[in-house]
Amino acid sequence: MKTWVAVVNRREARVFEINEKYTNGHGRDHQKLKLVQKLENTLEGVRNVEIETDRRLTQAPKERVAEMFAKDISAALEKGHNEHLFQDLILVVEPHFLGKVRAALSKKTFKTISDTLHKDLAHVADHDIAGFIWPKTEAAFEEVSPTV
Repeated sequence: MKTWVAVVNRREARVFEINEKYTNGHGRDHQKLKLVQKLENTLEGVRNVEIETDRRLTQAPKERVAEMFAKDISAALEKGHNEHLFQDLILVVEPHFLGKVRAALSKKTFKTISDTLHKDLAHVADHDIAGFIWPKTEAAFEEVSPTV
């Protein structure tokens, strides 16, 4: 089964395919990711005056831009799913943008989501993404464990 990982925030979306598993020195299996597609929100950061096209709309222009980008992301994921490029989807989305992305997805694509992480990994290089999704050491797992 092919799995895609969509790493998304309001400015960009990077879509990766899980390429292969490897085992680190601690015996844990990890994934290698291959970049499949990159989308950029060209309207993010544009002044509100330039975005405003219909004064009758009550929604803030920045929110409209975010929703438009979420729809672009959804269309790209839908296309990949329709072309049978993946059957399983992992979403890694900036927390304040997750609702917009989920709302934009079709029911068919939404059903492919196996996991969702509320993280903004825009600052993370492509080759380091897997380490943030699947921690590489025992210590990384212990750090997030609750203390008793």
